[in-house]
Amino acid sequence: MKIATVMNQTVVWFAFAAICPGSLPVFAGVTTYPAPPGEAITGDYTVAVNGKPVDVYAAQSEFFEGDYSFASFDLSGKVEIEVTSAAALDNVAIQPARSAVRIERKGRRAITLAADAPFRISIQRSGRIKPLLLFGNAEEPDAPRPGEPNVVYFPPGVHRPGKIALTDNQTLYLAGGAVVKGCVHAKGTNITICGRGILGGEESPRFKGPGRYLLDCQDCRNLTVRDITLRNPWSWTFVTWNCDGVVIDNVKICGSRMINDDALDLVNTQNAVIRNCFFRTQDDSIAIKGLAKMPRPCENILIEDCEFWTDVANVFRIGYECETAGMRNITARNIDVLHYSKNYRDPTHYWANAIIWLQPNQDMLMEDCHFENIRVRSSGEDILMLMAKPMRCSYGAHKNPEPGMLRNCSFKNIEVYGEQGRFRGLLYMLGDSQKHSVSGLLFEHLTYFGRPVTQDSPCVQIGPHVAEVTFRN
Repeated sequence: MKIATVMNQTVVWFAFAAICPGSLPVFAGVTTYPAPPGEAITGDYTVAVNGKPVDVYAAQSEFFEGDYSFASFDLSGKVEIEVTSAAALDNVAIQPARSAVRIERKGRRAITLAADAPFRISIQRSGRIKPLLLFGNAEEPDAPRPGEPNVVYFPPGVHRPGKIALTDNQTLYLAGGAVVKGCVHAKGTNITICGRGILGGEESPRFKGPGRYLLDCQDCRNLTVRDITLRNPWSWTFVTWNCDGVVIDNVKICGSRMINDDALDLVNTQNAVIRNCFFRTQDDSIAIKGLAKMPRPCENILIEDCEFWTDVANVFRIGYECETAGMRNITARNIDVLHYSKNYRDPTHYWANAIIWLQPNQDMLMEDCHFENIRVRSSGEDILMLMAKPMRCSYGAHKNPEPGMLRNCSFKNIEVYGEQGRFRGLLYMLGDSQKHSVSGLLFEHLTYFGRPVTQDSPCVQIGPHVAEVTFRN
């Protein structure tokens, strides 16, 4: 075994004997990042990868018995992960269920997992109560170095910079083992925010941080955010505001500290790709908004290969604020909904909660929104699967705006599995008037607990001013 230490990051290479005679040995690289003093937690979970300890952090929540845990490391090749728990693991489960991470051995308070590719999972010993979120990242190529031009570098340790301001051609790098307690405001062209570190808002009261949001990206062109972890925001967590050309990759959000902590708000943003992300918050996972009378439409947005968890709100909420030229060409695919709102509300309730809520207002046309390969793990509690409802949404100076219009949306290969219990999963479609209507909705291959959903299913409710609804199985 060879061990090297670089910049407080411990890199371990393990050589495993060949399973089959004559085959080459398999090498697995593991990189861990020791937590700064006072940041690692003990007593609930411990984690080791190929025998190397991985420090565990806490995130705050108001629900499900409070704080929960998360940990991360980098891997290349097959690894063995040992997790021990202060509470019994008799009923332990891994979410998402389709994860390639396998439980190989299980004891009363310990499990051994195997993985050979990057992953993002929730290890749940008692449902939503105090899980361990575990993130296995790909090895990091070509990390920035301290002192490089246009690089703002935070090394391992705890930092309190207040607000970090970024502008054209700058890179912000949070090294593994860095915990930055503050916020970022990015404004400009060709900005990158990356690293294995944590940006945390836990020292700021609700709505009283050093900036508007934990990660506030305004008027950006060609923005890249990857690999960092955002924890305990005081308001919306991550906002792109009037941005064009956005890539968000492998970002983890450990929220649920308070309401109004939306994971990602895409505000007057276009040409955005969000992939390989894990979001847990109280409030909406993905919110697409138009604000501040900006002309830029919300369009050409792709969200794929992600895991979402909301405690009391919506997974997708598109159109509550609609000060924009339009919302169109929005696609979400290959998404796992690990947990949805614990609070069921009737679809007539102004603050109802749903997996997908399309609610255009401000006389705006919302069109070409497509959802495919969506997997929802049912807890046995009910949730609205879809709200397709132009409505009057009062916000800011707008107290009774006109509803919008909804056109040409599709919902394909949506699967609900898990505990059936009281789950109904209403598909609720309702127009406001002949002008503010809903039309052109396609549902293809929807199944609840292995059974197809058809237009005659009791979960389908089609109200007035709705036309051209098609079901295919």
